[in-house]
Amino acid sequence: MKPALFSVLCEIKEKTGLSIRSSQEEEPVDPQLMRLDNMLLAEGVAGPEKGGGSAAAAAAAAASGGGVSPDNSIEHSDYRSKLAQIRHIYHSELEKYEQACNEFTTHVMNLLREQSRTRPVAPKEMERMVSIIHRKFSAIQMQLKQS
Repeated sequence: MKPALFSVLCEIKEKTGLSIRSSQEEEPVDPQLMRLDNMLLAEGVAGPEKGGGSAAAAAAAAASGGGVSPDNSIEHSDYRSKLAQIRHIYHSELEKYEQACNEFTTHVMNLLREQSRTRPVAPKEMERMVSIIHRKFSAIQMQLKQS
């Protein structure tokens, strides 16, 4: 009975032509997310290398003043230590975010694979579900970057 039911479900699904949007259309990158990325790069919080913000902080300190007074050097060292602390927190939170996103995506994909044993699940459906998950998680990413 199960194979017959499965084939009937496949036929019904093909006939109804579920309204699955084309996966080909890539959504443009959110401009606010791009601004946040650029700001984090400019401030030395994010960068191509993890933990490399001290070089950016040192460059910013060197650019801000040629003649360094004792008071000024204390401010710069305080700034650099706070920047290093912010970088550390940012990267640990970003790592947690990426891990949670990957775990949730894997969980949903496993659920869909399990469901595919009893109902037809098209690859486009799986791709669509992954894109929905990533859209939802991008809102969390934006909040992380803003904070």
